[in-house]
Amino acid sequence: MKKNSQMLYFSIPLLLILAGCRSSPVLVDSAGYGPVDMSIYQTFDFFQIDAENSENPEFKKNFQYLQKAIATEMQNEGLRQTTSNPDLKINLGIVVTEKVQTRETNLATDPFMYIGQRSYTWKVEEVPVGTYKEGTLTLHLVENKSEQAIWVGTIRRALPKKVKNTPETIDKVVEILFEEMTQ
Repeated sequence: MKKNSQMLYFSIPLLLILAGCRSSPVLVDSAGYGPVDMSIYQTFDFFQIDAENSENPEFKKNFQYLQKAIATEMQNEGLRQTTSNPDLKINLGIVVTEKVQTRETNLATDPFMYIGQRSYTWKVEEVPVGTYKEGTLTLHLVENKSEQAIWVGTIRRALPKKVKNTPETIDKVVEILFEEMTQ
C-alpha cells in the first residue's frame, strides 16, 4: 500500500510536467542552417506585411508585439534597426489553422448502439470533442545584399490557449528561435 501511494505522488508531478510541455511552443525545423554569426552584421529591418487580416486590431497588436520582441533580440545581438539598406531583413510567415480535438470511444463510457431486431453494436471511433487554433511561425533571416536566406526556423504551437497569455507566448517563441539561430 505504501509503495502505491509513493508511486501516485511521483506520477502526479510527472503528469503535470508532461501536460505543461504539451502546450509549449515547439521548434519543428531549422535543419540545413547552422548558427548565425551576428557580429558580421550591423543593421536589420523587417519585410513589409502581406497578410489577409493585417487590418484586424488583434492581429495588428500581436504582430507589432512580435516584431518588437524580435527587434529587442536583434538589438541584444548588437544590431540596430534601420529602413535604409539594412544588412539583414526579417520575413515572418504566420499560419493559424483550426484543429479538431478528438477522443476515442470507450466501452466503459460509450453505450452500445441499437441497430434493430434486438441487435446491438459497438465499435471504436474518433469522436470530436472540441476545436482549437494552432499557430505556426516561420522566421526567415535574409542577407539583403545577396537576397539569400541565411537562417530559417519554424516553430509550432505559437499561439497560447488564452489570449491574455499572448505576449508571454510570443516572448517564449522568439527566445526559442534566437537560441537555435545563434548557438
